Amino acid sequence: MSKWGVTDIMQALDLVSTGQIEFEATGISIDSRTLKPGEIFVAVQGDSFDGHEFLQAALNKGAAAFIISQSPPDFLKNHTYFVVPDTLQALRQLAAYSRARSKAKVVAITGSAGKTTTKEWLAQILGSFGSTVYSPASYNNHFGVPLSLASLNEDTAFGVFEIGMNHEGEIKPLACLVQPDIAIITTIAESHIGHLKTLDKIAAEKATIFAGLKQGGTAILNYDDAYFGFLSQAATNLGAGKIVKVGQKQGSDVHLVRHEYDSKTDTTLVEAHVNGNPVQYKLSLVGDHYVMNSLMVLATANCLGLDLNKVVKEVESLKPIGGRGQKHTVCIAPEKTITLIDDAYNAQPSSMQAGLTALTQLPGGRRIAVLGEMRELGDESANFHKDLLPFLQKANIDLLFACAGDMKLLLDALPPEQQAGFSEQAADLWQPLLDSLQDGDVVFIKGSKSTKVSILVHRLLALHQDILSARLEVA
Repeated sequence: MSKWGVTDIMQALDLVSTGQIEFEATGISIDSRTLKPGEIFVAVQGDSFDGHEFLQAALNKGAAAFIISQSPPDFLKNHTYFVVPDTLQALRQLAAYSRARSKAKVVAITGSAGKTTTKEWLAQILGSFGSTVYSPASYNNHFGVPLSLASLNEDTAFGVFEIGMNHEGEIKPLACLVQPDIAIITTIAESHIGHLKTLDKIAAEKATIFAGLKQGGTAILNYDDAYFGFLSQAATNLGAGKIVKVGQKQGSDVHLVRHEYDSKTDTTLVEAHVNGNPVQYKLSLVGDHYVMNSLMVLATANCLGLDLNKVVKEVESLKPIGGRGQKHTVCIAPEKTITLIDDAYNAQPSSMQAGLTALTQLPGGRRIAVLGEMRELGDESANFHKDLLPFLQKANIDLLFACAGDMKLLLDALPPEQQAGFSEQAADLWQPLLDSLQDGDVVFIKGSKSTKVSILVHRLLALHQDILSARLEVA
């Protein structure tokens, strides 16, 4: 909980008071639906919404004050409000003020995949060492980053902020706002290549995170990534004092020695060296990409000077993030139980390949894949989808349900007996999927967020709850 007094607001926004007002707010909000009593409501405006339309809702929820850029409505006349030229700029100013007054060690994370998992895991680890503020959910854009940053307090120990992008020029201003002590780039891959056209341009955009890095700060990079050399040079040119290499390649500062999935314990044993110090731990999930995420966390904690033994113990408690490889045992009928792999939050070629590769290691019966179209891939979209065929084959997929657009190209490349169905709408696949399932099946669901394949995850989990409730009623 961040604290905001009148003086803080006036200084942050460079305003002059026209009256005597005193209050202490408990945080900043831009969404009347999630606003908590005592928070300041900032009426930001976007392409399809205007926060000024929700001032009454924010007042009803108990907002302590309002930051607006229009004439105040009558119902605000007896309440505290601040009028500014631009409410989004005001949000940025509040964030900058919070960053300036905080002594926290701040980490910024970007990359084409693994950002949110790395951020969530790192925040969990750092939280065991001191008060930690981090981006909730995927608050990684021009609204979410300043909103998250504004939660920093003077006594916050650590801050962890995710920085995303869809188009060129979006990362640098956010990185300069965050001013990280440590900047992480997880990997460079095809995500958003439809907008930026080439991997080179994606790498160049991701590298602008170092423009905000504090002078002499630390860059943590994937040593196995083809763009390591480019990113390392970019970090050095922009003032990084230290480059930390993470990966399997010899010469890595955080070096993955080996990892092996154990189906009996459903864990992955990881052996690594952190600056030459051997560590060993078990992750309660499967996949090379998750192993790399955990190594990024170890590297960051080590750079912050934290007790490595304690960090390793905390790493063993890490769990998958919802929609990002989370595994569920789901009862869909009295005598029918399946394993559900919920990887439905989003998708691009490298993350789809990683998810299918992880699937090859899991025990169980038939493999059922429900794959939504991978979007924002531009002119090469068709090829990116067809290139998934060898990964499906290696994963021994028995049935594929395909959702939307170019995913049909992958479906058509399979033998007829593996083609379970196609629809432009994920909801239309529900009944065919349910009818096809057998006891012991492993169901993998993944696709771009806009395909809404996550609705199938929600329905399977809801069905599971209904069956459990029915059993309790009978008992």
